[in-house]
Amino acid sequence: MKLLELNPEVAPGGPPEPPEDTPRDEPQADPAARTCKSCGATMEPGQDWCLACGVASGRLGERPGWRSAMTVLGLTLLLVAGAVGASYAALRSDPTAPPASSNAQVAQTPPATTAPPAATTTPAPETTPTTPSNPSTGRLPKVQVPSNRPSTSAASPATTAPTPTPAPASPRTSTPPAQTSPPSSGSGSGSSGGGGQTNSTPTNTTPKPAAPVAIDLDASAASVYDPYRRATAVGVPGKAVDGDGGTSWYVDPAPGDTVAVGYALNLGEARGIKSVDVTTPTPGFKVEVYASDEASPPPTITDTRWAHITDRSDVGEGGKSHIVLGGGTSKYQTLLLWITKPPADGARVRISELKVFG
Repeated sequence: MKLLELNPEVAPGGPPEPPEDTPRDEPQADPAARTCKSCGATMEPGQDWCLACGVASGRLGERPGWRSAMTVLGLTLLLVAGAVGASYAALRSDPTAPPASSNAQVAQTPPATTAPPAATTTPAPETTPTTPSNPSTGRLPKVQVPSNRPSTSAASPATTAPTPTPAPASPRTSTPPAQTSPPSSGSGSGSSGGGGQTNSTPTNTTPKPAAPVAIDLDASAASVYDPYRRATAVGVPGKAVDGDGGTSWYVDPAPGDTVAVGYALNLGEARGIKSVDVTTPTPGFKVEVYASDEASPPPTITDTRWAHITDRSDVGEGGKSHIVLGGGTSKYQTLLLWITKPPADGARVRISELKVFG
């Protein structure tokens, strides 16, 4: 009654009127419903991620920097996984890594030091030493050689044995003479092998040097070489190469112990010179042999264009001297006999015949 008295406009038994400040047509907000802070989509109770935009909400979204920390953690795990995979691939593809089974193979190889004592006790040449099957005993198995094969064939395996063994009496079949002369069917194996080595003789394929050949020289090819004007009288130079032993070239040097006059020959072209033969009726003089690759003799004997080849004393002992100059590999065009000392009797030097061989 007191309430009715205070508010007489409310009819008895009717529903209470809503407050004036609350609009009647607007729905009341559900206190349990949540929305996404980014896109405004409705989220269920207990939902931490928005299904529309994927932004964290609630407890996850309230923590500052959580999204960045998760991103950094994911990238770090991805990089670590890539590094582990690359290292494993590099180890698998390394060509320098030794195979795993190499140590086992080396350990199973029998030591070579146990073979020499047993190899010296091989009783007969028809048995061939092989690698021992049992390294602890050190015994070598015997291999029976067929009787229809020659004994020389049993000697070849002995050369491949790892330890020295007594050599059989029959010759080795690896030599060329044994291969070119097979044993006959009617003779023994030992005699056939010996016959193959006896009948074959190695041939020398080294070519023999060509024999010296005399060079044809014209009378105009000879001349007197007198750079220091030591000759007081000279003969005709062509008489020493005319092929007539009754004629000769001569020179009378100035008084003294030195002649210092030469006899020069122009060979026409550069040729290899092997030796010269000098025939003289005035033996005992000394010559020095020079050569040059030029057509004209150099002006002095000390000129560097002269090549000194050899010296010869007592020229003409017995009437003729053979002077060896070399193998003919070096080629010259001008040859000089430089006379330095006079003969044993008198000062005149004579050359009746001079032959050049190349």
